[in-house]
Amino acid sequence: MNRQQILDLPSMPLAGPSYPAGPYRFINREYMVISYETDPELIRHHLPEPLMPTAQPIVHYEWIKMPDSSGFGTYTETGIVIPCLFGEEEVSFVSQMYLDIEPPISAGREIWGFPKKYAHPKLEVVKDTLTGTLEYAGQQVAMGTMGYKHESLAGNGVKTTAMLTKTQVNL
Repeated sequence: MNRQQILDLPSMPLAGPSYPAGPYRFINREYMVISYETDPELIRHHLPEPLMPTAQPIVHYEWIKMPDSSGFGTYTETGIVIPCLFGEEEVSFVSQMYLDIEPPISAGREIWGFPKKYAHPKLEVVKDTLTGTLEYAGQQVAMGTMGYKHESLAGNGVKTTAMLTKTQVNL
């Protein structure tokens, strides 16, 4: 294998790259997002410069089930997103992410700069309740629940587009 062949690989290791070359598609994603108010000083502490807190001290904790992701398999991720300001622009700072398989962890960190770590997130329906959990180092560290299908964003393109098109900021 020559130098150019090595440079043309999508990722390492040579004999079995962690993820394939793009383009990438993420289809039929399922989300549960819990938004909560917190101490403004905690938000300020967790935002890197030059990001600034918004007037509302809100944090989003999200679970995402990714059942059909090209080259990455089926996986679940969870993490914290902090709405903030970059100058005058409202952006979302991705603070922490936890995933249950290696290919999207490597790709997320190497391609897009997402702060991803290995853990055991789950998003599942337990009887009539949508349940998200995060187990890290053998301990349950996060849990969220809500009634299953009480509100659907399907067909509400304006609200869905607004939620998914805000600029995300990573370190």
